[in-house]
Amino acid sequence: MWLAPFIVLTSLLGYENLLTQIYIFFSQAAFVTFGGAYAVLAYVNQAVVSSGWLTAAQTVDGLALAETTPGPLIMVLQFIGFMTGWNNPMLANQTASAIVSAMLATYATFLPSFFFIFIGAPQIDELRGNQKVSGALSGVMAAVVGVILNLAIMFGAAVIF
Repeated sequence: MWLAPFIVLTSLLGYENLLTQIYIFFSQAAFVTFGGAYAVLAYVNQAVVSSGWLTAAQTVDGLALAETTPGPLIMVLQFIGFMTGWNNPMLANQTASAIVSAMLATYATFLPSFFFIFIGAPQIDELRGNQKVSGALSGVMAAVVGVILNLAIMFGAAVIF
């Protein structure tokens, strides 16, 4: 399910095309971040601002939009994908580029969740009693609190300054 869009993107547009890079980046973000939407946002915010895809103010706009609407907070990533396509048009027009970019970001963000559920669900009962895994998850939860604090500081600074 992941490979088919990747093959289409690389064969039609090339590996260096921004749409291909968006697909790879959001796949990576979904696979390497733990702790929910705020943890993913901290990672994504740093990456997209430092790469020049978006400004810090635009990512704050996405967070503000997500907080005012019902639904999952992770949809901020769809907004970031949309704005990246809008700011850096790669297709025939700006709107098409933004829509395709948003769709790729959303698909790549949600696909790993299904992978983890289908692969990990059968082992959940076995892992609950494992002390080593419980200790590791406690460490991950502590790290997530730090990541969320980092996000609050970054977004706070972007709003205030």
